[in-house]
Amino acid sequence: MTRHHLAEGSPRSPQWFDPAHQADILAAFDSQLAAGLHDRSPHSPRPERVRELGQLAAASALPARAALLRWGALPGSVRAHLLTTWYGTPIARSTAA
Repeated sequence: MTRHHLAEGSPRSPQWFDPAHQADILAAFDSQLAAGLHDRSPHSPRPERVRELGQLAAASALPARAALLRWGALPGSVRAHLLTTWYGTPIARSTAA
């Protein structure tokens, strides 16, 4: 079994133990629930999965785990928005061959 250190993760990933990132993820998750789960796109989890992850997060005593669970319930566009908010615009990769 290989274990990765959290600090060695992608430079553009949530910092699970950062209270500010946890709060942003919670706010995005709550906004998603408030808006309703009926507008599902191919890049969004199924509504029942969103509810399940939300229940698991609410029951978790570990804030970092709760943030990770809520992160999994967010659509890709919301994740991208949060990453851009935290780290700025991603560097465009050259497509030249």
